[in-house]
Amino acid sequence: MRAFLKTSRELTVILTMLFLSTSAFGLAYAEDEHAGAQCAEPLGAHGCKTTIQAAIDAASPGNTIDVYPGNYTETASGRTLASIGGTYQFGLFIGLNRSGITIRGVDTDGERIDNYREVKAFITTNSTSDFGPSGIFVEGDGVTISGLGIGVNLHGQNKTIEVIGDDFTLSDCDISDIGGSVYINDFSFDTINNSSHLRSYRIEGNNFQDGVSIDIANGAGFSGPVKGRVIKKNKFANSNYWPSISFNGSDTGVEWFIYSVGGAVIRDNTFVNTFDSSDSLQLLKEGHIRARGTYDNSQFDWKMYFNENKFDSAYATGPKPPKDLRTYSYTSGTYVFNNIRRIGALLAGEQAIAQPGDKIISKH
Repeated sequence: MRAFLKTSRELTVILTMLFLSTSAFGLAYAEDEHAGAQCAEPLGAHGCKTTIQAAIDAASPGNTIDVYPGNYTETASGRTLASIGGTYQFGLFIGLNRSGITIRGVDTDGERIDNYREVKAFITTNSTSDFGPSGIFVEGDGVTISGLGIGVNLHGQNKTIEVIGDDFTLSDCDISDIGGSVYINDFSFDTINNSSHLRSYRIEGNNFQDGVSIDIANGAGFSGPVKGRVIKKNKFANSNYWPSISFNGSDTGVEWFIYSVGGAVIRDNTFVNTFDSSDSLQLLKEGHIRARGTYDNSQFDWKMYFNENKFDSAYATGPKPPKDLRTYSYTSGTYVFNNIRRIGALLAGEQAIAQPGDKIISKH
């Protein structure tokens, strides 16, 4: 019996030592988040890929890809969209088979960047997609892009980032594609049940340089809880006639605004709009936040938009602003935009749409 106990104790000690040794090795391996396919570094340091797209292609769904400091010119050629087919060239492409990945900027020590002022990795895209171009195209669900500098596209400008996947997050990025757009729309809208695939998104803590806008269109967020769609703590600069945030519903004649859209939580943002004009049409187009076409206005908290964001100057017009806003229309070319509501940037613009009995309120 004693011999058995001794042998058992010795075996227990040996197994314990093996476990501790193996655990220590496993911990060291687990903490090396920057190996191979899960990171990008322009010279291939840390065992990384030299481009972000190569890291995306080598990653598995749900992986985190750390992007080290440097300048990246990105090309994703020969990419097929599951929703509409066809082969396209984007700058970066995150397909359905890469759902759940996070692409995040890090510093030289591999620490996550969580402030747009401190981004150290800068992306230039090389997209030629004929329905854009779309510099970064996000088809997968649950994708996060954070802590990066996102610049121009080398072959023309339209959509800086185009998102068709649900549950997208953009955070702590500096977007310097002047006049560009973060364009969120639903290629997989369920027409039988009149229901969105793209029901949620979160845009938080980013810097949108001059004229870079957020544009919601084509079924995005028509269904699903409003609290799942959040635009907060961003900075917007705009010297142009278009709004910094625009919701584009159906029934406008615009071929790509097919389905209605829903609203979002919009709060704690800072808007600076320096646009000025006396042109009658531009006075109808300008603003900070706008909705137009057919949309579910019950999902739009205009009182929140006016009261819980900071503006250099803002105006709201209607019977009981900012909760109950004046609707108006305008025609641009062959397109007719009805049912427009907005938080405006110019007093002259609000005077242009006011009807007898309306009030115009301001905020500075």
